[in-house]
Amino acid sequence: MLLTEFRHVFAAVRSGSYPYHPREPTPIPWRRYDMAQVNELPEVVCLMGRLVDAVDVRMPAGRGCAHPKAHLAKLILAQQYDGRCNRNSIGLLSLMGERLGISSTRNQPSYKALERAYDDPAVIRILNEVFFLTQRPVSLHEGCFAVDGTCFPASIKENWESAKRRFLKKPEARSIFEKTVIACGTTFKIIAAFAVASTPYANDSPYLKPILVQIRQLYRDVSVIAADPAFLSRMNCASIAQLGAKPRIMPKGNVSMKAKGVKAWRDMLIDFTQQTERWLRDYHTRSIAETVSSTMKRVNLTPLRKKLIIRRAVEILARICVYNLRQLTYLKYTRNIQLEFHTATPN
Repeated sequence: MLLTEFRHVFAAVRSGSYPYHPREPTPIPWRRYDMAQVNELPEVVCLMGRLVDAVDVRMPAGRGCAHPKAHLAKLILAQQYDGRCNRNSIGLLSLMGERLGISSTRNQPSYKALERAYDDPAVIRILNEVFFLTQRPVSLHEGCFAVDGTCFPASIKENWESAKRRFLKKPEARSIFEKTVIACGTTFKIIAAFAVASTPYANDSPYLKPILVQIRQLYRDVSVIAADPAFLSRMNCASIAQLGAKPRIMPKGNVSMKAKGVKAWRDMLIDFTQQTERWLRDYHTRSIAETVSSTMKRVNLTPLRKKLIIRRAVEILARICVYNLRQLTYLKYTRNIQLEFHTATPN
């Protein structure tokens, strides 16, 4: 009986005949938004220097090197924000050095030093810590997350939405696209976790569990995880339930109501059947992850430049850090979020 009711509701939802009432759009404070746009550049650049310095203070002192690792990390972030090649990006020190907290440009790094910084373990560690710190201002206020996979182009000639069918399961896609699964908060649109996939056509589902582990490190009260049917599995529902959250993954028409040891799976399908309106409201926040992916690509039109896999992964990490810093700047002006960063390392 319950399965029949589920199939009836599912058919109505998929066909669009279900009388769903979308939530009212949130009004945009345009005056504050204008102020955020005007102040974006100086604010973001200052935040780059501020967060890298906060991380560098806690880093163990290593052997002397030609260029401080913190300076290289700041330069990587500035390069990904500006979108220029290595040689042009060295000139950013003359333009942004003071705001980045780099007092002297007399011994500025070469373009090769910047290139090698992308696979320097110390620089990578600094960027990872910066990524964690970008979430601190909202970590106590965010509880709902959306998960989605996207591909970043490595060529200006390609776009994933138009090319994904042509490159499906073809090895040459690896050199043209880099797939990343991201999770972002649905309230503040800050990227909370991400995983770089092994191939552009990799299945999204196996990457959900490690992403949930990252979310658990920084966010205390997680209530909802929304994802598209690519993430549908009992194992993923169980992983979400371990966070204390409700899974909101769109089911497929041929699913079984049997729990098979995973209570969260059956509960999700029962809620879909009996509380459809509320369930769909939670699920449709999933589109925010698509919005975040689209924003990253539209704001930074430059394709991924790095050829080595490790350097390309760090390039994606730096772009995500820059996106979060930019989003925090807008939250400061439009939502009065205080940009206070605690330097405790996540567990």
